[in-house]
Amino acid sequence: MKIKFSMDNLRYRFRYSIKDLIRFEWADDVREQKTRTMMIILIGFLIYTIVTFIPCILHKYYHGAVTNISIGIIFVALIIYLWKSKNHVVTTIVGIFALTAVLFFHFIMETNWEIGMDAFWLFILIMPFINDFIAGAVYGTIASFWGLLLSFSLLNTPLSGYLQPYGKNMMDWFTIIYAVVMMAAVIAEYELTASELDRKAADEKVAYFLQERTNRLREQLSIYESNEQTIRKYKHDIRHYNRVLAGFIHNQEYEQAAAYLSEFDSMLEKVTAVSFCENNIVNELLSIYASRCQKMGFKLRVKAIVPNLFPMEEMDITSLVANALENAVEAQTLVEPEKRALQVEIIYDGRKLKLMTKNPCAINTKFNEKGLPVSTRMVQSGIGTAQIKSVAEKYGGVASFTQEGDTFLVKAVMTCI
Repeated sequence: MKIKFSMDNLRYRFRYSIKDLIRFEWADDVREQKTRTMMIILIGFLIYTIVTFIPCILHKYYHGAVTNISIGIIFVALIIYLWKSKNHVVTTIVGIFALTAVLFFHFIMETNWEIGMDAFWLFILIMPFINDFIAGAVYGTIASFWGLLLSFSLLNTPLSGYLQPYGKNMMDWFTIIYAVVMMAAVIAEYELTASELDRKAADEKVAYFLQERTNRLREQLSIYESNEQTIRKYKHDIRHYNRVLAGFIHNQEYEQAAAYLSEFDSMLEKVTAVSFCENNIVNELLSIYASRCQKMGFKLRVKAIVPNLFPMEEMDITSLVANALENAVEAQTLVEPEKRALQVEIIYDGRKLKLMTKNPCAINTKFNEKGLPVSTRMVQSGIGTAQIKSVAEKYGGVASFTQEGDTFLVKAVMTCI
């Protein structure tokens, strides 16, 4: 059990793939933000290069001056390219390659061993964090490999003979330490990116449900307006209906009176019920789909007992009920008009929420290995039934999808306490 938990935790921690990280890095808003950040960093490094160039000239350290000029030229070229292309990824990878190339020649051509190179190696050691911060976990790691190659080629090959005499720890461990720093940098950047992706997904989910909420309110408003117009019309004509009915009764034409009342009753059914239960969200959804059913020529049969407040997130109750009703109503488009029907029960007993939809089905539904219906659409999605199952499981419950003859049944039970 502990192993399973550990594996699940590991899968969650690395829940985003390399493709997800790359897609995030090329998003317009990310590119714009990272381009601004990188521009500031490059300008800062350029200023630092110019400042350090002055003491090199004053102390006649021409080798260092040439290195500073080379690095300064690289920074100027990177700033120009970044300003024109807005491509922080290529700028980072190419820039680090050029920088490590300059440092390579600086290290092996330095003849004044009184001038220590430790500051350069410390800068190389922090490069993975800078690279990953600017270019992301994937591209930053690619750029950081130039530093790994530089340290390995100079400290672990015969080229080390061209270097200043470093201590044994430096020669033996720097490359390993750099590799560890690379891993630490990529993990840290992955966590930051994952947090950004989580936040972005949450924002998109909220925006989606807000839009859905707006659409539902707009549709429900349309229902209210239609009902108001119908009621106003009947209120205007009610005196005429009463006179006709009174005439039938006065003439003892009771069969005609009964038929007239039946016709009048069917006309009143055009007024869509707008109160099924106390819960506002469930009531809105039932009202909307009752109106759709009415337009398709049949009546939605509902039993709903759901309080306005109970321990379930609004997004989840919306997703659960809307997907169940949407699938059932859509299925009726394939059913002969006289056979269309939909029965819905949604009941909360203080502990468990129970949902059931029952409707005719014109096709022989196939189910996948997870027990979910296989979509018959041209573009198969199965998102609706998967969402129902996901919400049920989130609340420690189950959802089932079955077909008995020409009747399709959806049941979901979940604990909400």
